[in-house]
Order: sequence, then C-alpha cells, then structure tokens
Amino acid sequence: MAIMTNSGIKSARAKDSVALPLASLSLIIPAYNDETTVGRLITDADGLLHNICRDYEIIVINDGSKDNTLAVLEETAKRIPRMKLINHEVNKGFGATIRELYLGGSKELIFSLPGDYQYHPKELLKMIEGLADGDLIIGKRIKRNDPFKRRMQSHTYNALMRILYGAWFTDVNSIKLFRKSILDTIELVSHTPFVDAELCIRTEKAGFRVREIDIEHLPRESQGASGGKLSVIWETFSDLVTMRKYF
Repeated sequence: MAIMTNSGIKSARAKDSVALPLASLSLIIPAYNDETTVGRLITDADGLLHNICRDYEIIVINDGSKDNTLAVLEETAKRIPRMKLINHEVNKGFGATIRELYLGGSKELIFSLPGDYQYHPKELLKMIEGLADGDLIIGKRIKRNDPFKRRMQSHTYNALMRILYGAWFTDVNSIKLFRKSILDTIELVSHTPFVDAELCIRTEKAGFRVREIDIEHLPRESQGASGGKLSVIWETFSDLVTMRKYF
C-alpha cells in the first residue's frame, strides 16, 4: 500500500486542480436489471460529457442481469464510441462490481452513476464545484426517493460508522466524484457494499478532503439493485464491523 506524505498530498492537489472544461474523467456505471433506464442514462451522460470534458471514458459493468440489460448495453455501445462494456456472466454483487469500477477508471477524475437513473448525469455539474476545496465529493441526497425501510437502514448504517470509525458522512452510498490520485495512496480491501464507506473513510484518514454536496435523487424506474435484500444487508453490516481491524 503506497503512502503519501502531507506535502505530497498538497502537491497532488495543486497538480489536480479542476476547472471547466474538465481535462479527463472516467464515468463508471454498475448495471443490474436496468434495461429500461441504462441506455438513456449513458446517452444523456455522453451528451453532457461531450460538452464539458476534453478526454473521457464511460465504463459500464453488466453484473449478471436477468433481463435485457446486456442487449441494451451492447446496442448502446455501438452508438457511443467512448463506452467500454464489461459483462459479468454471473452476478458478483454491487460491492465487487463498484470496486472493480473504481479501480478500472483510467482518467484523472472518477464519477460514479448507477444504471437505474436515480441520479441525473447533470448532478456532476454541482459536484464539480466541490473540487475547489475537496478531493472526494459525495452527492448528498436532499430528498431520498427510497422506501422507508431503506432509509432507516441507511440512517442506522451511518450512525454505526460514526461510532466505529469516527466518520461523520451522511450518505456514503450515494454517487461520488473523486481524484484518481487518491487510489495511489489508499488500498481498498472490502468486496462488499461496505467498499463505498471504506473509500470515504480511508480517503479522509489519508489526509484528503471529503465534501458532501446536495443533489437530487429521482424515483426508481427499473428493477435495479439488490441492496434491500437481507443477505446484502447482512454482509454489508458485517463488513462494517469486521473491517475495523484493517484501519
């Protein structure tokens, strides 16, 4: 695991200062049973990035979808040359998929969007502003369009993060924009959905600046993710506790 001194971090920040138009960005998209939304999401995102970024890529992983998501992605890739499609024949789960995407981006900035279109690509424009004094920007959902049970699970999860890690983030499982240089300094260990929290916690502990910026959260249109399944909840909360030994 690479270690960067405070002076090295400051130099990286100065070097990585961002202004529109963006120099270089990797948009990463995990997709699972998102046949009704993911094609439109990629098309809209590509149109936005074409106007604000000189060098970008769109990396999409189909995580063993059971519907027509793969067919939609294959057709979309024919129209959008900057799109790279990775297919998981068997579902690996959100944690393993988003970890692969975080590590797979090759550009200076990495921006995450889920394939269910619960976040509009234009939220990137708000989050870019956070890079003026931040290195990792979390999109804080000001009105979360999820069932009550999911919201309560999230509140409990965030409370436990504060207790176990001293991390005062309020929405670690939301979309993120961050400098790829962070991943030269920290090492992600988790392969469960806890990896989202791990990224934020390790980034802050390494001396980088983490910011939350208010964004809009849209109602779900597709079958989408399996985050509400008991098995997923159990492995995420289990990692929340057991991963303390790695900090």
